[in-house]
Amino acid sequence: MNMDKSLNKLFTIKSLNNLIYERNVDNYKKIVNKLNGKPNEMLNLQNLKLIYKYMSVHHRNEYFYKNTLLNKILLGRHSINTSTAIRELPIDGNILDFLIVNGTGSVYEIKTELDNLQRLKKQLDAYYRAFSFCNVVTDETHLKEIKRDINIPELGILVLTKRNTLHEEKKAKEKTNHLNHKTMFRILRKYEFENILMNEFGYLPDINSLRYYDECFKMFRHINIFHAQKLMLAQLKRRCNINSNNLGSFNNVPKEIKFIIYFSNYKKNDFNKLNSFLYKKTKEM
Repeated sequence: MNMDKSLNKLFTIKSLNNLIYERNVDNYKKIVNKLNGKPNEMLNLQNLKLIYKYMSVHHRNEYFYKNTLLNKILLGRHSINTSTAIRELPIDGNILDFLIVNGTGSVYEIKTELDNLQRLKKQLDAYYRAFSFCNVVTDETHLKEIKRDINIPELGILVLTKRNTLHEEKKAKEKTNHLNHKTMFRILRKYEFENILMNEFGYLPDINSLRYYDECFKMFRHINIFHAQKLMLAQLKRRCNINSNNLGSFNNVPKEIKFIIYFSNYKKNDFNKLNSFLYKKTKEM
C-alpha cells in the first residue's frame, strides 16, 4: 500500500462524500487498518484525527498546508463573516493555491517539502497582476532557496514549522506596479463583470454574443486600475458557501476537515450525514 497516495486521495470533497454516504470506503479502511490496531472499535472521528496526526509528522501534503491556512488565518486571525477564502483560482495559466479576500486580497502560494520551486517566480508574477499582497507558504527546507532566488522585496514568507505552527518569516507588503486590467477581468465570472459594469456605467453592451466579452472588457479597462481591483475583490468576496444558514453547523466541523467542508456547499442534510458518519464506529460502515 502506498500510504502517501492513499492519503492524497482521502482528503478531498469527493472522497469525504463517498465516506459519509458510504459509497466507497475501501481506501479509508485500508489507511485506518494500517495506522490503528483496533480501528473497528473507534469512531470515525477518532480515526480521522489519528490519520491527520500521522500526516502532520510524516506527510504534510498540499491539503495539510491548505487546511492549516484556513484554520489559522481565515478562522484564527480573520472573521468568517467578513472574509472569504478561495482555492485553486486560475490566473493567466497558473493556479493560485489559496486566497483570502476581505478589504484586500492576500495570496498564499504553497510550496510543500514535496514540491520544487521551478515555477514559483512565474506564478508570483502572474498573481501580482491581480493582487497586491502575496505570500509563499513553505517548509523550512525551502526557506533559504526562496530568500536567495526570489528577488521580490514585497513578498511575504510564511514557514510551516516542524511543530505545525505558521511562522511569519517576512511580512508581505503592498505591490501595485504590475496590476493589469486583463488579468483581473479574466478572473471574474460573467455575472461578476456584468455586475461591475452595470454599477459603474449603468448599461451592458448591446452586441452579438461573439463580440460581447471583448466589448465588456473594453468598458472594464476604462476603470481606474486601483478602483477596478477594489471592484474585483468585492465580487470575489461574495464567493462564499458559509452563511447564516450553515455557520453553526460549520463551526462544529472538526478542524481536520474544515477545508473540505468550507468549499463543499453543504446543505442541512449533508451536515447531518457528516455528523452521523463522524460518530459512527468504523465497523458499522
